[in-house]
Amino acid sequence: MTANQTRADRAETALRQYVEAKREVFENSSSEIADLIADLLHLTARLDEGDDKIESTLRLALMHFDAEHNDPDEEGDAS
Repeated sequence: MTANQTRADRAETALRQYVEAKREVFENSSSEIADLIADLLHLTARLDEGDDKIESTLRLALMHFDAEHNDPDEEGDAS
């Protein structure tokens, strides 16, 4: 299993716990991911400072994803 597959599995576990915390049935869908991201952005707005806290957080997350997803050591990762 590659590191990116491990990251995806870890995120799926967090997503399942998030959905169950809302007392909903876990469907493993992209709409559940969108709900979680929206709630994380609400948390970012509460915790972070600055004028572009949401954009900054999204930019940083995408930068991390790009670096991990395009890692040449992840050649076996089909995601």
